[in-house]
Amino acid sequence: MIPSQVRDKLKAAINLPGIRVFDTIPENIVPPAVVIGQLSIDWDLVMARGADTANVDVLVIAGRMSDRAAQDFLDSVLTATGAKSIKTKIEADQTVGGSVSSVRVQRADPVNLASSGVEMLAYRFSVVLYG
Repeated sequence: MIPSQVRDKLKAAINLPGIRVFDTIPENIVPPAVVIGQLSIDWDLVMARGADTANVDVLVIAGRMSDRAAQDFLDSVLTATGAKSIKTKIEADQTVGGSVSSVRVQRADPVNLASSGVEMLAYRFSVVLYG
């Protein structure tokens, strides 16, 4: 499992029109945006390099907390299925472009982020990668 390759493939999988997707953490974020975080990796879960797992957070940043459209956008990507579903997009190719053995979007948690002093609505999707 090569972290940069996994992030590149996740970026390609999350192809929502009009949404910026970053596979590295950007200096400035202009919402709506998706940021794929750094991987945390557990090696050797099975003897002799039999299996590794990794976790990565995918942040979906919608916009200002007071913006109703931002909340509506988050509601649309939070669904378990559908054209805008982050879970569906990530899990559509279980190998994430051949970079892992399988993938699972485990949970989504609401978070508030500050960017340039502005509070933003966001969700953190917890993704588990097996490889």
